[in-house]
Amino acid sequence: MNIKKCNISLMLTVCYAVLSFSSSLYSAPGVSVTVYNDNFGVVREVRQLDFVSGINTMKFTDVASAIDPTSVSFKCLDAPDSIRILEQNYEYDLVNTDSLLKRYIDKDVSLIVKGTGNTGSKLLRGKLSASVGNDLIIERSDGELSIISRNTVESISLEGKPDDLVTKPTLVWLANAAQAGQKECQVTYTTGAINWKADYTAILNPDDTDLDFNGWVTIDNRSGTAYKDAKIKLIAGDVRRVQEQHPVMYKTAMPRAMVLNEAMDAGGFEEKSFMEYHMYTLGRPSTVSNNQTKQIEFIEPVKDVPSQKVFVYETGRDYYWADPDRKGKVQIKIQFENKEESKLGIALPKGKVRTFKVDPADGSLEFVGEDTIDHTAKKEKISLYIGNAFDLVVDDKIAEQKNGKSWRTVTRELKLKNTKSDDVVINVDQKINRYHNWEIDSARVNGQELDHEKTDAGTARFAVKVPADTEVVLVYKFTASW
Repeated sequence: MNIKKCNISLMLTVCYAVLSFSSSLYSAPGVSVTVYNDNFGVVREVRQLDFVSGINTMKFTDVASAIDPTSVSFKCLDAPDSIRILEQNYEYDLVNTDSLLKRYIDKDVSLIVKGTGNTGSKLLRGKLSASVGNDLIIERSDGELSIISRNTVESISLEGKPDDLVTKPTLVWLANAAQAGQKECQVTYTTGAINWKADYTAILNPDDTDLDFNGWVTIDNRSGTAYKDAKIKLIAGDVRRVQEQHPVMYKTAMPRAMVLNEAMDAGGFEEKSFMEYHMYTLGRPSTVSNNQTKQIEFIEPVKDVPSQKVFVYETGRDYYWADPDRKGKVQIKIQFENKEESKLGIALPKGKVRTFKVDPADGSLEFVGEDTIDHTAKKEKISLYIGNAFDLVVDDKIAEQKNGKSWRTVTRELKLKNTKSDDVVINVDQKINRYHNWEIDSARVNGQELDHEKTDAGTARFAVKVPADTEVVLVYKFTASW
């Protein structure tokens, strides 16, 4: 990275690394927005601005009301050294009744006051001495003060127009132009209140052995402005942001992340690695209006992804590995791999996966559960916990427990009941405090020995076959020491 500092009169805050770039890549007028999945965005806009030679007061309107004004970067693309920003103000005291009245304190106003009973409306002129809460204090020409409730006022007439009247969030610059003329200028800033997330749909086949998978991007824009025909980029990953920032001097440039590899398909999103994150670029302009939730297809439907339905029962999550006697729920998990051989193999941003299955009676899709995934790299396994099995029940109890000074032995007895018409395998996961040494002393199903798998430092898994409409008994003993 080519990170540089420079001297510029405008004091701005650097939110992220600022990199040198070729201005020609963003010379076309328009707006670009890069949205991060932590309610944050970077906006870049190119506009034609007219300057006179010397000092100019320039107003840049239609910026996001959630802008971080300390992050603003200004650059003249036609002649980078011809425009200097001397001062910047962010005007966000937008026009409304209260703000207007405050601007007319000690100025002449005219009020139409409602009548009462048989008395008609009347005109009241004078100077506005104060606007306090719901009351207006008017000094009449004879020097007397009238306190008028705003509830009784039909209309208010104000003379003239304030110079600082702002109808929308505006950046106001004091700029020094070396020469007059129309200049193409680029403004970059960061804003909050814009977010994106990924939503996925998985549709299981009748045998639960494969699924169709697709994804949508949902962009939620509450930043206070619209981005018309914008070039949209999304960043997925855990990008660190410093909450408290300190002003520094910096060069008006933009991250190289925003200018690389412009060629793309004219339709959906193109994915690529960037830094240690993943970037998704929409291959066509799109308008994101203010206070709008917009959905865009993210992953074209992928058919027949190999999957597996797995039943899991977890026990012993408390510190002493000994839950009270209980009837346990058996989790339903759908597992598949994010790899090319499974027809996927792409970086999947974190999001919610909704799972459906076709009802063969009428061909309709029925919702069968949902789960969230974290950012998932390609070649990683995805496991969706979509619900609990209705026809699988586990009676779970501690049959025996012995304690020593630095050890504990626990014997568990689990009755696994399958009222389904199909045979199943229930994976019993015994959770053991991972900060202790442990070993399985014995394990039997209906008196027959059963092996276990150590799936991680704190889990022993027993794969128990349970025939249709049958109950089996799993008994195992483990010893933990510390």
